[in-house]
Amino acid sequence: MDVIIACHTEFGFVHDREVIYDKRAINGIQQGVTNLIDIADRYNAKVTFVVCPEVVEYFPQGINHEIGLHIHPGWQEFHTKGGNFYVGDSYLRKHCNQSIDSTSLTDYTYEKQLEMIKAGKERLYEVLKVDSQVFVAGRWSMNDETVRALIEMGITHDCSAVPHSKAAHYNWTKLPRICMPYHPSEKGYQLTGNLPLLIVPVSQAFGIVNVNPEAIPVVGFSWLKACFTEYYHQNLPLFHIHLHSPCMTEQYFISAMNELLKFISKHKDVDFKFASTIKENNIVMPKTNIFPYLPAINRDIMGSFLKSRILHNQ
Repeated sequence: MDVIIACHTEFGFVHDREVIYDKRAINGIQQGVTNLIDIADRYNAKVTFVVCPEVVEYFPQGINHEIGLHIHPGWQEFHTKGGNFYVGDSYLRKHCNQSIDSTSLTDYTYEKQLEMIKAGKERLYEVLKVDSQVFVAGRWSMNDETVRALIEMGITHDCSAVPHSKAAHYNWTKLPRICMPYHPSEKGYQLTGNLPLLIVPVSQAFGIVNVNPEAIPVVGFSWLKACFTEYYHQNLPLFHIHLHSPCMTEQYFISAMNELLKFISKHKDVDFKFASTIKENNIVMPKTNIFPYLPAINRDIMGSFLKSRILHNQ
């Protein structure tokens, strides 16, 4: 099994075990990135940092991990118990012709999406000297026009898919919960085809819970362990973990990520990989297996899956 870690690299901090994407909180980059690298290096794990253009000046230079592109278009204020914050990218807002404020890429034309992806990729090359091959759409929001723009810009791998999920700003309902990497079709980004872009879906636990240490306060650590066990016992070729860099400024999440990688690394035939090295595998036929989850069920997580859906919104 290959294991990838995609870190959405953004400003922010943690309040009451929830990430608040405050653009004044630069420790979400500086401290969050270095803390995650420290954990990953303990287990010879590899991290793909998908980086927002507005944060590149704060991103550590000379790291031995992969750097990809993360795009949050538009500019909108959001409210949470930890305070207010803005979703969007100040660099793209300044350097691209955004005529709307929407934070969903799907609300933009092909030309506008291409402009933002091009500007973002050039910004990463200008400051960090990397030609990014991996992409994640902010708020998981992409469509057929996004696929076209990514291919045009030479992006080879996309990690924006949250299978079997839907919200106002994204739709991945045609993908099964356990979904392996696939090349999309010209007939639709959720259909299998032969376009030169590999979509690498996030791994999901039973109950449509993304594998992310930020989900642990809602569903418990045992639930993510059960998910890995479900994948591992089927000999599935890929396990995809995602997280946001600000969560790595909080000791609770630092410890959780460390325990998750420690648990995974104890298994045989597990290889940590960069996202750009993943390939399609058409041989496997994943199935849902609830048995690994049964020992993990407790009263704290019963009925909590609706609450966990808020983790899909960033």
